[in-house]
Amino acid sequence: MFDSHYVDPEVRPILDMLAAQFGDYSELNLEEIRALYNRNGPLMAAPVPEGCVDERKVIPGPGGDIECRIFRPWDSKGNLPVIVHYLGGTFVATSLDHLGPPPTAMAMQVGCLVVVPLHRVPPEHPYPAAYDDALAVYRWLTEHAGQWGGDPQRIILHGESSGATLAASVCLEARETGLRQPLMQVLAEPLLDHEAETPSLNEFRYMLAKRDIRFGSRQYFGDARPPRRASPLRAETLAGVAPAYVITAGLDPLRDEGIAYVARLRSEGVPVTHRHHDGQIHGFFSMFPQILQARIAFEEVCAVMRFAFAGGLNGAHAKGS
Repeated sequence: MFDSHYVDPEVRPILDMLAAQFGDYSELNLEEIRALYNRNGPLMAAPVPEGCVDERKVIPGPGGDIECRIFRPWDSKGNLPVIVHYLGGTFVATSLDHLGPPPTAMAMQVGCLVVVPLHRVPPEHPYPAAYDDALAVYRWLTEHAGQWGGDPQRIILHGESSGATLAASVCLEARETGLRQPLMQVLAEPLLDHEAETPSLNEFRYMLAKRDIRFGSRQYFGDARPPRRASPLRAETLAGVAPAYVITAGLDPLRDEGIAYVARLRSEGVPVTHRHHDGQIHGFFSMFPQILQARIAFEEVCAVMRFAFAGGLNGAHAKGS
């Protein structure tokens, strides 16, 4: 059983700080939300650490070039393993300028090339634009990662919140189109069902609330019902996708979706590791500089990624490898 009332003491001052910076944005329209994000984004952005190369490149996509921000250790040699970090933001508010700590920290601690693509956003670019961009980035890297100093045979997909939606969806699309699976899908507090009605979704409002999720979905799908393809948890089968590492948080409205996804993966024969963190809020994984529990979670993820890149998973689920 999970403790739905415990709040990590290290989380409380962060909630107070975020409330002071962002206020109550529940009644804001899309333009106001984006303006707030752009104004306060620099306050949340992580500095690029010394020794980390920071570059911008583009990948050809179905709607034009997809801008990417790329990080790697400056002293790296040879083709590095690759992490694709898909951006969150309930699809509507994303930026390459205000990245949190994970991309640069992963590049340095795992010793890899981290690619952060900027997908198209709704309502200017409705469904399936973001999904198509996410798949296009992965497909291009499986063929051309060497042009950027990456190893196309060693790719892990990672995302938090709606970024995890994209990572999981790319695995499903890769399976359907015969594209080689990534070594792993690493999903932090994933959004996996746009039509979910779960206890956690209706109970928790820390950092993210049901209304925020529904707002993002309306921007993306309009008045149409979200198609099955957009919700990995609604896939007819999950068999044959990449091994998964799933992180859930006790006070996250998306908690129950992540738990249900883990259960389905296990029942359908997909290797999966689940780490649940009581007392944590949505987005905690990116707060590892401030929260010890998040630091523990992040360090373990980096260790698992290093293990996978070293061949520890033996490519068992890498179709075509």
